[in-house]
Amino acid sequence: MASRKKSTPALESPPAEAPPRTPKSEAPARSPERFIEDKLLEVRGNTQVCLDELAGHARANPHQAMLSALGVGYLLRMLPTARLLRVVARLAFALLKPAVLIYGISKLWEVSQKNASQTDSRQDL
Repeated sequence: MASRKKSTPALESPPAEAPPRTPKSEAPARSPERFIEDKLLEVRGNTQVCLDELAGHARANPHQAMLSALGVGYLLRMLPTARLLRVVARLAFALLKPAVLIYGISKLWEVSQKNASQTDSRQDL
């Protein structure tokens, strides 16, 4: 049986060069907002790459893609989706409280650091 290629050459992109990583002690401090923005952009980029690969696979193998979609639809119909969504919602709300607390603490820390630097600069004058 002949082996199939997993992707077509037209869909492949050249590998991106990763920027050199700096040790954490030398890395500049990032604000929480910037960190969240960076992670969201990374997730959006990864999602777009996955969707592009999926669309390319569906164009290359339409029959297999149709059968896969039917199988996934059947499984989703059989799963207790309402119960699963309830569990996911409870988990999200349970994790939201500590996340908001940590975010608030980081903002307080940021404000206190700004105030400390301002008072130090005033004392130097």
